[in-house]
Amino acid sequence: MKMNGSNTVTSSEENQNSSSDHQNHESSKREEYLDWHDFFMGTAFLVAKRSKDPVSQVGACIVNSEKKIVATGYNGMPIGCSDDDFPWDKNTSDPLESKYFYVCHAEMNAVLNKNSASVTNCTIYVGLFPCNECAKIIIQSGIREVIYMSDKHAHKKETIAAKRMFDASGVKYWQYIPEIQKLVIDFNEINLSEQ
Repeated sequence: MKMNGSNTVTSSEENQNSSSDHQNHESSKREEYLDWHDFFMGTAFLVAKRSKDPVSQVGACIVNSEKKIVATGYNGMPIGCSDDDFPWDKNTSDPLESKYFYVCHAEMNAVLNKNSASVTNCTIYVGLFPCNECAKIIIQSGIREVIYMSDKHAHKKETIAAKRMFDASGVKYWQYIPEIQKLVIDFNEINLSEQ
């Protein structure tokens, strides 16, 4: 039994108050949820975890105007080309032994993997700014906006050419800087939430 000023609160009343507070907490909206940009960029980064590239794992996520994901993709070998048989090296004296002739980039795979008839007027979220070849695919597919995380290859001719084509064709592009720096996926969380 607790004494609060001149009021006496029994343990059963205390339990009811505690239960009421718990119900009020559960009935109010959760405040710490992902915003749309973090969700879609996070999806691109999660998809990148499928890549077998030992150096750069890049993912892409295409979203329509209704904020629905219509495609994802990551960098990897073409279908039927075993990633055990084709090279993953970057710097080789023989270009045929370099990954660059073989790997499909995340943006290409996302456009080709689409689960809708068209990606026209969609937005693509991607970890790395697209190269010139992916820029061509993005433009030709009708995607109107590119949201990227890293522009670490801004000095490369492929990136400069990509930006030149985006500017000429009216494809908007901008770098996303997330407010949160890390997302953790805990598969046990669903069980913990019941306790």
